[in-house]
Amino acid sequence: MRKAEYDVLIIGLGMAGASLAWHLSKRGLKVLAIDSKPWNRFGDKPCGDAISKDHFDDLGMPYPRGKELEEEVEGIKLYSPDMKTVWTVKGKGFEIDSPTYIQRLVKEANEKGVEVLDLTTAMKPIISNGKVDGAILFNRRTNETFEVKANVVVDATGYSMSFRSKLPYELPVTELLDDRDADIAYREVLRTKDEIEDYPYLRIYITQKASPGGYWWYFPKGPEKVNVGLRIQSGMGYGNIHDYYNKYLDYYAPDVDKKDLLVKGGALVPTRRPLASIVWDGIAVIGDSAFTVNPVHGGGKGSAMISAYCVAKAIHNAFEINDFSARGLWIANECYVEKYGAKQASLDLFRRFLQKLTDDEINYGMNKRVLREEDIVEASSNGDLQLSVAEKAMRVIMALGKPSLLLKLKVVAEYMKKIKEAYRNYPNDPKDLMKWKSNVDTIISDFTNALGK
Repeated sequence: MRKAEYDVLIIGLGMAGASLAWHLSKRGLKVLAIDSKPWNRFGDKPCGDAISKDHFDDLGMPYPRGKELEEEVEGIKLYSPDMKTVWTVKGKGFEIDSPTYIQRLVKEANEKGVEVLDLTTAMKPIISNGKVDGAILFNRRTNETFEVKANVVVDATGYSMSFRSKLPYELPVTELLDDRDADIAYREVLRTKDEIEDYPYLRIYITQKASPGGYWWYFPKGPEKVNVGLRIQSGMGYGNIHDYYNKYLDYYAPDVDKKDLLVKGGALVPTRRPLASIVWDGIAVIGDSAFTVNPVHGGGKGSAMISAYCVAKAIHNAFEINDFSARGLWIANECYVEKYGAKQASLDLFRRFLQKLTDDEINYGMNKRVLREEDIVEASSNGDLQLSVAEKAMRVIMALGKPSLLLKLKVVAEYMKKIKEAYRNYPNDPKDLMKWKSNVDTIISDFTNALGK
């Protein structure tokens, strides 16, 4: 069997893996990046394709251009279940052609020295004394099985988690996903019959009836093309997502031309806090495989970029100090928790609260402004749900008909603050990880009990 050695092996070239390859190409390291798909399908994954402009600016990533950029987004319109209330939340972003953008990142990384192999799968990990040392790979293009040793192996395999799931279960990065902490998503990209009204704005339709535990989306990709789909919570026995899609498509997207279908597909989307640790001895996990998706809106591309940035930073540090253990890579966790993970954990609790609401409660809450656009922006931006004494008193007066809703909001705000504080105290030593994780698990359990049915 042929053997090869690299500094870093990246498994998976979606948004996370491609971003990492792009960052590492500037570091002068010997990097091998592989994907099981052919090159022209890198990044071909069903999703909404929307990314906030802030992520590109913060991480130093190139903006999408040309065919990569399908629409510049001005904000989101959020619709109540009865469609009588519409909130507009402004914010700059991009609706992108994901495969085209991701393939550009890979191409630029390749031109700077990153070796890229398509149609290549990681068959099993190589473990030495508890450290991940590489992987056995199989290339379908050449029909060759070969061994790759690397100082750091990165799992960027997305929701399949196909590499880390083969690691010894005692490693913290092998944490399993509860079915209820995931959504099933399905979307189609279609042409519309006429020009889309106000197409720089994305639309989200909240409805437990038509998308239990999730929502419908209508994301224009220009004036006459739209990405339309829905998410439903997994593990709850809600039924087949295609039945919901076929039943309600005409209601939420009456303007699409069903005969002019461009793309379709489905995926499983993790919607919880991130892995307790995204690194361990010789291994890092990024993107969907590390549960980095936003728990509330299910967007994962921006947070995948963040996890890649943080792991690139940690890998650079590990090579400087020649330490590829959990300790040498630990700044990846500190970076991700600071940039996104603490907020994400807070939004995990907010997601659990939203999934328990009925359509009547959502209609009432939006119409009576029990929650407001500003609250949603604050929660989405910082993971905080602020309810001052004066505001709570005013909302009690407004919502006398449903005091239980305000009591639940009080519980949510308190526990969002509590779990965010726990993440601010993230351990600076790997040996303290499990104690910290136990505390986080207790907060979530207490929150579930306090929230009730």
